[in-house]
Amino acid sequence: MTQIGYGESNGKVILIGEHAVTFGQPAIAIPFTTGKVKAKIESLNFGQPTMIISDVYEGTLNQAPEHINAVISRFIAQHRISLPIKVTFETNLPPSRGLGSSAAMAIAFIRACYDYVDKPLSDEVLINEANWAEQIAHGKPSGIDTQTIISNKPVWFQQGKASTLKPLSLNGYMVVIDTGIQGSTKQAVEDVHALCDNDSKFMQYIHELGNLTYKASDAINTHNLEQLAHVFELSQTYLRKLTVSHDQIEALISLSKHQGALAGKLTGGGRGGSMIILARNLDIAEKIAANAEHFGAHHTWIEPLGGL
Repeated sequence: MTQIGYGESNGKVILIGEHAVTFGQPAIAIPFTTGKVKAKIESLNFGQPTMIISDVYEGTLNQAPEHINAVISRFIAQHRISLPIKVTFETNLPPSRGLGSSAAMAIAFIRACYDYVDKPLSDEVLINEANWAEQIAHGKPSGIDTQTIISNKPVWFQQGKASTLKPLSLNGYMVVIDTGIQGSTKQAVEDVHALCDNDSKFMQYIHELGNLTYKASDAINTHNLEQLAHVFELSQTYLRKLTVSHDQIEALISLSKHQGALAGKLTGGGRGGSMIILARNLDIAEKIAANAEHFGAHHTWIEPLGGL
């Protein structure tokens, strides 16, 4: 009889504070519930190789990329799995877009592991295991991805410490857009730090972005979508001055406003990657999404902001 384990996870979106957070300023990340990863583990017969099926790799375990091999091999060793297994990932989260794809895959897989061996899984163990997997994938992850995804609540993150916030309750929608342009977060962060080292005005922009995170928190606490939109506008202005925006991001923001968007900004490292747009209602959000894809965006998602 085939032994099976299932696990699911969603992604995350940085709402406000990207780049400034690398200088010790606060950032807010929120769960990205329409971005999903599903993991399934199935036992195979003796003699068959352990297999992995995913968008990024399909083949045997021994030929898999190092970080995938390490995470799955750790599970096999920890739980003394004797039969070969097949691990299947299904996801609509693109990698390297700042949407928490690698953390979501790790969390979905760990949940599937514990379901497979029929053992309880605490949040503490899940966070530790997911952070270990993220270290293999990224070296020194901040932990904001795993904390946001596992808590399934907004997270306030500052100087390496994360605390959960109340769930969003805003009467509106957020359109998440994959621009289709892969930006380098590492390069963008290095460039911003270089700017700040050489000119104090850029450091002032970082402080302003930090202040905007507090204002975004106030807007969330008072359920004020228009105030949050104003914060988005100011945030994007400073991110643009820090050279981490992109022509495609700016064009999509402008296009979205013609469709009735309240505001938009990049999310994550910038220079491509992903962006987020605020809309008052679903009709406007759907128009924004459709037009963004027509304009060349690779993918769009519509995320309710909890107040409907």
